[in-house]
Amino acid sequence: MQTSEMNVLLAVFCLVNILQLCHGVSSSGECYFNAKASCEHKGRVFDIGEAWLNDECFQCVCFEPFGVGCCELGRQPVDYPPWCEAVRKPDSCTVAVVMKANHKLPCLFGGKNRFRAGEGPLWKSENDPLY
Repeated sequence: MQTSEMNVLLAVFCLVNILQLCHGVSSSGECYFNAKASCEHKGRVFDIGEAWLNDECFQCVCFEPFGVGCCELGRQPVDYPPWCEAVRKPDSCTVAVVMKANHKLPCLFGGKNRFRAGEGPLWKSENDPLY
């Protein structure tokens, strides 16, 4: 094999391994690769192998000159009732499951998360969003 073919195979092998690692960390397993992307984010240029967190909470890795691979960071809730929804805190990657009708209220359902009268308040004040 020629040197250029070996470099391409090595880069593909590294990409597959990193995307598998990202997939194992992420509960939703959402990953993507952009062959045309540059390794620049918010004015900073990253070297090959360096990683950063983008605005959509994806951890991206530079594979210059082959592109950028990104995988979703953190776990996303998947098992909650239809009257609730997962909401991402603004300017953060923190996700909370809240009532659809009022995002200030936590999603209450089944087991130990069920609301029981007589217990203390579930939130500080009516003006504090849960997230």
